[in-house]
Amino acid sequence: MNNSNYFLGIMTAIVGLMMLLAAEPMVQILVIVLGIFAILSGGWTLAAVAPLSVDKNFKIQCYIRGAVGIVVGLLCVVLPLRVAAFAWQTLVYVFAFYSLAAALVEIPITLTLHKDGFPVKRYVLEIAASIALAVILFFLPSSAGFTIIRIGGAILLLTGAAISFLAWKNRDIIADDAIVRDE
Repeated sequence: MNNSNYFLGIMTAIVGLMMLLAAEPMVQILVIVLGIFAILSGGWTLAAVAPLSVDKNFKIQCYIRGAVGIVVGLLCVVLPLRVAAFAWQTLVYVFAFYSLAAALVEIPITLTLHKDGFPVKRYVLEIAASIALAVILFFLPSSAGFTIIRIGGAILLLTGAAISFLAWKNRDIIADDAIVRDE
């Protein structure tokens, strides 16, 4: 292992520690990251998926899904910077509704792509992930989010410590200008 593994372990541990000690700002960052994902997903649907078929209904579904994704993503990015904590739970529900609606709209899009001979495994996985995310966001109480962030922080802290320890344990040993590898 090289020195970059030390750096990776230390940075992972620092992120985990931040998640443990400052769960609320991490939730805010997570909502913003989900918003950026929604913007990118909407843009991808408009730019790359809509041109794949000449079917008018397919294009309309793509345009709706893409535009809604961009709008919801912008809300998730802009609103947390402008409003109080009340907006966080509202944004979680808005994003959950968007995830569910996007999955439902993507089903006929995926069926059309499959019918036209395009590979659809990625889209089926995206539908399943969107539905799972929506269910999780709808049914988790807002306080559970902080608990999940803290559990994730503890896992990252332990993972970072393990990476750093393994990097130290598997380091090259230099003796009299010769490198001895422990194998």
